[in-house]
Amino acid sequence: MRKNRGGKIDFEVNPNVELNEADLSRGGDAFEDWHWGVRPHKVVDYDDDDYPEVLIECGRLIRLHIRTPWHLKNSSSRHPRRQRDTMIELSRHASLDSHIAFDPDHKSQRLYLIVNPFARQALKKRFWDENSLDPAPLHYVASLAGGRHGKDRDYPEIEVKPCGVCTAVVYYTHKKGDENPGDPRSYYIHQMGELTKYFPILCCDDQGRLWLAGGNYTSPTPGITD
Repeated sequence: MRKNRGGKIDFEVNPNVELNEADLSRGGDAFEDWHWGVRPHKVVDYDDDDYPEVLIECGRLIRLHIRTPWHLKNSSSRHPRRQRDTMIELSRHASLDSHIAFDPDHKSQRLYLIVNPFARQALKKRFWDENSLDPAPLHYVASLAGGRHGKDRDYPEIEVKPCGVCTAVVYYTHKKGDENPGDPRSYYIHQMGELTKYFPILCCDDQGRLWLAGGNYTSPTPGITD
């Protein structure tokens, strides 16, 4: 991120946010760059020590596309996937409080999925409780996926269960130049592994949190890029 341009905070800051003014200013600048000139309107505290200290929202998370080569209990044995994607779709209410965000201080701008607490209960049931796979360290699953994010061990020390190979992420946001500037719900879909075929593995932990492990993407100003 770059030095503060405006020298002031022109957005709302949640009282629980423990960041100094310099970090808030450069975070605002990073958001503005990523959204092509749109300034942030609020900074919130996601209150989770397993996430980086600062994350920049790409948009509100709507849907994830996964391909499941693993046999999940009570699902794929009765309904063969046949290499078709399965969609994890959040309700409109859950999407309002769910985000896809990137770490601006990571060399490859790693992506994080921050999901509504109520939705996490359903995710935990489906992808942890009913998942017959054994838990494994997040960094180990990332190494199986490969790509630039599979080479490092800089993941939180948690155990996860794979849900499937993530083939696409869908979110909505507003960027300057969107077709309808009065509508903040411009939809974006990013194909993961589209060029390099290094697909991140979507994982779930015992709290119902979702993680992207491995993959070859980056998140520069033009958007998520494989």
